[in-house]
Amino acid sequence: MASLPDIKLPAGYRADWVLSYHGRDPDGLSERVVDRTITKLLAPAGRAIRLDITLHDTHAALTADPGDVTDFEAARLQAAASRMLGVSGDVSGLEALAEDDPGVARLLSRCGPGLRLAQTASVFEAMCWAIVGQQVNLRFAGQLRRTLIELAGIDHPSGMKAHPTPAGIAALDPGLLGTLKFSCSKAAYLINAASAGVDFEALPEGDAATAEAAMTGIKGIGPWTRAYVLLRACAFPDVAPIGDAGLAAALQHFHGLDRRPTIAEQEALMRPFAPWRSLATAHLWAGWT
Repeated sequence: MASLPDIKLPAGYRADWVLSYHGRDPDGLSERVVDRTITKLLAPAGRAIRLDITLHDTHAALTADPGDVTDFEAARLQAAASRMLGVSGDVSGLEALAEDDPGVARLLSRCGPGLRLAQTASVFEAMCWAIVGQQVNLRFAGQLRRTLIELAGIDHPSGMKAHPTPAGIAALDPGLLGTLKFSCSKAAYLINAASAGVDFEALPEGDAATAEAAMTGIKGIGPWTRAYVLLRACAFPDVAPIGDAGLAAALQHFHGLDRRPTIAEQEALMRPFAPWRSLATAHLWAGWT
């Protein structure tokens, strides 16, 4: 095992929300959560490495297996851990808005300022999560994702696997996926995205509009899927996943509505939280569903 530098956690950090996000599939092949440790399989240089992220009160301790990680791999593992923990996100803007806006203050009242928006370890991983999650419940989405990782993931001696690369997904036979509970459209969407020639990992380096434009036009990648990737993988600060069932339910609860808001109403209800709608979405999901 190799020890990597610790990651400092901000004051009031809500570890429970981050652990819940990364542990949403208890049988995951690529990541698991046990107590306060997130185990994640990554392949920054083509070989699978097991990264354990153990959350303490003030810091996260990182260890890697195998122990002979290169400097390049160590840097990528460190960056992935920071993304997964959401520690690089800026929360000061929404908190400052709350000082003058009672509505924003009420939004923050349930989870406090320590809530951070956890990210997926890679952008392509978020894209795959979003596609398998279209129009199905979380449990079935997790099952489909495990199938993808079993078929095309990168093996580790632990028996777990790193998430497939775009090339690995593009090489899959859609007919085989069809025999494994994937709808024809879902199989096609995954292979279309993987084959589209988009440099997914570069998307966070630009702005949200440019990143969204790069994903627009890929069949099966609609507004909700693009928003999920912008929010959960690119960490852009002003993204609202309009049409998300969880967001609609949270807005209904937060505003005391007698029904779920329509798409147009969701857009209007999220507007007061601009330009910090991503973090506002996290607070709605965590505190108001």
